[in-house]
Amino acid sequence: MISLVGNESDMSLLTFPNSGNTYYFRSRIPIDLIEHFGGLSEFRVSLKCAIKSRSIRTSKILDKIVSKIFDEIRQGMKSLDIDDIKEILRIEIRKQILFTHHIFEGTNRWNETGVEKSLESVKLKKSNLKETLDSTLKTYQSEVDTKLEGILESLDIEVDRDSINFKKLRNKFIDLYLLRYDWVKELLNESGKTDDDFRLNAQQKLGLVLFPELTNGTDKKNAFARNTHLQSELELQQKLQQSESILGSRIHPNSSVSDVGSLTTNSNIFFERKKIEGKKIKEIESDKRIVEEFIEIVGDIDFSSVTKKEVSHYIDVQTKLPPNRKKSPKYRDLSINEVVDMNLSQKETQTPQNINKRLSKLTVFGNWGVRQGLLINNPFSGMKFSVKKQPNKREPFTKEELRKILKPETYHSWSINFTHPFRKERVSNQMPYYWVFLLGIFSGMRTNEMCQIRVIDIKKVDKIWFMFVEDSEETKVKTENAIRKVPVHPQLIELGFIDYVGTLKKQKKGRVFWELTEDRDGFASHLSRHYNQRVLPNLGVWKKYTKVLYCTRHTFINKLYAEKVDENVIKLLVGHEKEFTMKHYGGDPFSPERLLEEISKVNYKEINWNKLKVV
Repeated sequence: MISLVGNESDMSLLTFPNSGNTYYFRSRIPIDLIEHFGGLSEFRVSLKCAIKSRSIRTSKILDKIVSKIFDEIRQGMKSLDIDDIKEILRIEIRKQILFTHHIFEGTNRWNETGVEKSLESVKLKKSNLKETLDSTLKTYQSEVDTKLEGILESLDIEVDRDSINFKKLRNKFIDLYLLRYDWVKELLNESGKTDDDFRLNAQQKLGLVLFPELTNGTDKKNAFARNTHLQSELELQQKLQQSESILGSRIHPNSSVSDVGSLTTNSNIFFERKKIEGKKIKEIESDKRIVEEFIEIVGDIDFSSVTKKEVSHYIDVQTKLPPNRKKSPKYRDLSINEVVDMNLSQKETQTPQNINKRLSKLTVFGNWGVRQGLLINNPFSGMKFSVKKQPNKREPFTKEELRKILKPETYHSWSINFTHPFRKERVSNQMPYYWVFLLGIFSGMRTNEMCQIRVIDIKKVDKIWFMFVEDSEETKVKTENAIRKVPVHPQLIELGFIDYVGTLKKQKKGRVFWELTEDRDGFASHLSRHYNQRVLPNLGVWKKYTKVLYCTRHTFINKLYAEKVDENVIKLLVGHEKEFTMKHYGGDPFSPERLLEEISKVNYKEINWNKLKVV
């Protein structure tokens, strides 16, 4: 038996590696069981907790679970045989029949339109399942395998995914899921078929004699004809629970009879689809964390059982949680309930706007569920906070403000030779801090567009230097219209920007501003805070919402309008929605020469550019 830390006569329960900041549960595998673990003598599990007392309590629980597992292994588990397969399939068929009755019971059978809609829904579900089997069979098989493993373990049957019998059982299970949609259609079309007909149909499709009493000529047509009426939903639920209990599994108190799979199962399929569709991995991971937190709060219940009640509970919990809970050392090792129990003040918890962002991601997940026929309605729709949107008050910098900001001795002191605001050290040649403001007022690019730009994105088109704003695995754009190319302003070239990029190319740097690190919001966070919290306030320029680093974009756009540049050119340069499409013109409607000519009209004669140059 494993004991607590401090008892030297026994094995250590906890370890705390020097390289980490969390305790691990450690368990030695008994000598007589080592062969069952491939020769492994011990294993460790991260407790994701740095608090010793809490880790000890968790480890006590794990110790009991592990000991029970060791005992079960010693008692031995039998292998899966054909009789076991038949019994499991008989129970599954019973569940599938109850499922079809439940679907039928929820249909207004006296309303022709209701029946037609139900038939279309069933058709869609079957089609989606077949599509999943065709495109992501491996993922779906893994889902079925997990379910089967739970069933076999509850029956003390050894789980061996590579065995012929296991593969046979898996294939039969998938066949049954396809069959149930055919049975629903039979009921909706009032074919008159009984449950026995369905059982015999399953036998035929599966190629197994599961109900010999029917096959041997007993009164198959009338065996259940006495009960042709549909049982109530309550009775069906009770029968389903009984059949589940045979296998030692449980139904979540909020789960529905219509088993479409757990939240986790469906979210895995959803995000797998997003990968196939080409969505960026980083965005998928970010969105997945939001769904996982929802599951953590409401439980891994059946997807179809999620209602606005669960969503309301989720929102209520979110209002009690801090932003970036998983990143903060103060909260990341605590459970959600533990954080909620801290009773944080309103200043410490998330804003309604932040919660709304999470709900937007969950709404997309819910919409997918509706399209797949897994949900009747999207429970996340209409659940956002009614928040008054902060009006966009950003204004262009005035001539006087630009003189203050770009005064050479001042600009140099906080852009290329200053005490770094986050590393608290004196740094030199911090080119992101020098170039980004200048790029902003001469290109109108969004702050993150500038901060993420790659060396390969700076290239010539017809002898003219351009900065390409691309949507790639390494870069992201706000909208499809944001994908564009912007000429490098002659003043930037004069200041040495192209020479600087050439140096980076020789050094084989990936990004132009390689010093910047990416976080959830992109590459611009640290640089923006430097300007908005230090530089602009110290110069007396900063105003909340009104005068921030992002105003370089507004300054550029304002200059273009002042120079009476064609509005379509402006929209093309800054990535706004255009009144034309690239497809219509077969490419850019304006030549590189034209774009350079128009952007060159932007000038800031009030600035001494010669003294500002550093490279």
